[in-house]
Amino acid sequence: IYIDVIGVPRGVPDEFKARNQIAAGFESFLTWWATINKNVDWINYIYYNQQRFINYTRDALKGIAEQLEATSRMTLENRMVLDMMLAEKRGVCVMLGGQCCTFIPNNTAPDGTIPRALQRLTTLADEALQKLMTLADELVENSGVNMSLTGWLDSWFGKWKGVVVSIVTSFTVAAGVLVAIGCCIIPCVRGL
Repeated sequence: IYIDVIGVPRGVPDEFKARNQIAAGFESFLTWWATINKNVDWINYIYYNQQRFINYTRDALKGIAEQLEATSRMTLENRMVLDMMLAEKRGVCVMLGGQCCTFIPNNTAPDGTIPRALQRLTTLADEALQKLMTLADELVENSGVNMSLTGWLDSWFGKWKGVVVSIVTSFTVAAGVLVAIGCCIIPCVRGL
């Protein structure tokens, strides 16, 4: 999978595509306004499910790691007790022969693979949340809510800004109509 020149991901196998590109093409030709909203909803749905998957995976691995750590500790303790009990017979490995000495990797140790994977998943989830917050800030910044042209009206009139703008606009339109009547229509009527 790669991102092309215009920023569109390409090369997704057909079995992993959320929508049929050809059907979406015909749909966008006939009802483009609905297709835009549908695509936005699909993006949000896929992003939501990706975040849920990350969180569920992290929680599952955390649970497995906690259980595995306790099981490994108990196994080691049992082995040490068995070795102490069978010390006069030279330990468990001598009694069992070559089948005894099995190495159990400690992947739940603080520097093991499971804590590192959990840390990466947590970092990924945190980064996604941070990007979401950044995106929200960007949307607020780019929306027309905080326009600098009308910002001074907010500071002067506060919640009455809408009323003041309506009144000023009404007077401006009325004055424009009066000017048009006075400058254009009255001279035309006199000329008749």
